[in-house]
Amino acid sequence: MRMHVSSWLAVVGLVLMLPWVASAQEQKVQVQVEVVLASMKGSEVEPPELAKMKEQFQKQNFNFTSFKRLSLEVLEVNAKKSAEVKLPSGTNATLQLLGMKDGIATVRVAIPRQPTLDVELGRQGAVYQKAGKYVGGELILVLSPPAK
Repeated sequence: MRMHVSSWLAVVGLVLMLPWVASAQEQKVQVQVEVVLASMKGSEVEPPELAKMKEQFQKQNFNFTSFKRLSLEVLEVNAKKSAEVKLPSGTNATLQLLGMKDGIATVRVAIPRQPTLDVELGRQGAVYQKAGKYVGGELILVLSPPAK
């Protein structure tokens, strides 16, 4: 994964392999975007599928004890127009396709008051991106292939 600026939780995960469509006119990918609140208040993991995220964070020594999904949506990301995700903090995260090569999409993730990152996305795995503080915890964007 390529990162322009590092941060304590810039990206944790594997290269994603995402479904994509490439034509002479436009390249685009579909990305499932979850907004998760990770905190050290309580031990709730909601929904239970976030237990994998909790395990991954513990392996990386990010000892959050509670994980709660706040939103889930599938976005179409392309080079001509940015896709936006509303964050509960009142700001928006912006995703823009920078290019495609050998089935790997490079997507720019811009979140106010966070480092702008270029991440490589493919067909499997998940990328976790810090999205700012919120109600005593941290917002985390989870970028992954759309669920089938």
